[in-house]
Amino acid sequence: MRTVLRNKTNFWERLTGEPAEFSLENRAFNTISVITMLLLSVLLPFNIILGLTLVSIIVAVLLVLQLFFFYLSRYKRIYGISMLVYVILSYITLIVTYYLNSGSHGPALLLFFLTFNLLIAFSPRKQHWIWAFLHLLFPVLLLTREYLHPSWILDSYQSAKNRYIDILSSYVITLVCTYLVTNYLRNNYNREKRNAEERANKIDTQNINLEQLNQKKDKLFSIIAHDLQSPLNSIITTLHLIAEYDLKEEERKMLGDELLTLTKNTSNMLSNLLTWSKMQMDGRGVRLSSVDIYSVVERVLSLQKMLADKKSVSIISKVDPSIFVTADNNMLELILRNLVNNAIKFTPAGGRVTINLQVKNNLCQLMITDNGIGIDPSQKEDIFSLKTQSTYGTNNEKGIGLGLVLCRELLALQNGELWYESVLGQGTTFYATIPVTEAEAEADGRISA
Repeated sequence: MRTVLRNKTNFWERLTGEPAEFSLENRAFNTISVITMLLLSVLLPFNIILGLTLVSIIVAVLLVLQLFFFYLSRYKRIYGISMLVYVILSYITLIVTYYLNSGSHGPALLLFFLTFNLLIAFSPRKQHWIWAFLHLLFPVLLLTREYLHPSWILDSYQSAKNRYIDILSSYVITLVCTYLVTNYLRNNYNREKRNAEERANKIDTQNINLEQLNQKKDKLFSIIAHDLQSPLNSIITTLHLIAEYDLKEEERKMLGDELLTLTKNTSNMLSNLLTWSKMQMDGRGVRLSSVDIYSVVERVLSLQKMLADKKSVSIISKVDPSIFVTADNNMLELILRNLVNNAIKFTPAGGRVTINLQVKNNLCQLMITDNGIGIDPSQKEDIFSLKTQSTYGTNNEKGIGLGLVLCRELLALQNGELWYESVLGQGTTFYATIPVTEAEAEADGRISA
């Protein structure tokens, strides 16, 4: 059904002019021309059958002229003069028809009504008052003339039957044309309404996106102005103490360790910030390949071991070295680094962080478990959004709340998910799923049905 309607619409646009190529006024006149030619084509054989010779000649001449006007407007795009001549000829024809075809006892008044409908439907609004005035003036004058001088009106019907057929056919034609015009206008109205609603929805969506981008921008400025500035100031202060004062070796070593920790945390924070910002500005390209997840985990743990050792936090890895996943190698390493770093940060001295892995339903589920301070249930709604506030680890390590946001977005790009389970005061487990490389999994018989 939709295909039929679309084909009809395309045919009509080809006939009256494509909207992209023709102005609204030009297409309006083409539409009037097509409807008028159809109307005259129907009236001509009726008048011939009824023996209305003079009227038939007039209709035939008008049909040829209308075809010529349509040609000028549709193919030569000269519609201004064509419209003017069309209107003048229409009024002349209606007046002549009134006199030659039985006046008020013929179809002329119906044809007045029909032409008024056409002009109102397809002409500019500023011209409507002109057509209303003329269509009121001429019928009033003609009816008055007929009332005062009835002998001036020619009774062209040879019998009552001919008059009956002529009036009935004219009424049916007027009724059908009025319906078609009204339906055409209604369809145009509905189409414009749908377009307006689509534009409004599009604008609403754009406003929501702009609001979200604005919130992200504000968060980034807050991070740059405060969360990054604070550790950088601490680094400057530490370096100032080392440079300006004669410190003991033990004091220098303590400040050096503190400086190293600050620098690493700030570097990790800045890395997350730059990665996330680049994703927002440049798009979210991802390069998937078969990745040895064991090698990625070992690489991440080798970098995090110093931080864990300093806090006396033990790291236990239970990752199968034969498992491969379909992922972006760099993204996966960044995700693991953030999750492991997060677990170490919120685990007290003497605590434990465990990295475990299992394959189920074509998915590799990576679990990073700690026995740290846990997550307050009130933070559940905001933990993966920029709304979350900056937090401090068990050794006052600063976090900006961006790492988990970044991890979830990066996993989503790789067809994965991220969620967590936590008990306040007992610890947290973060679950990261990512598709396994099917060929590898099937070879080892590890994919669950």
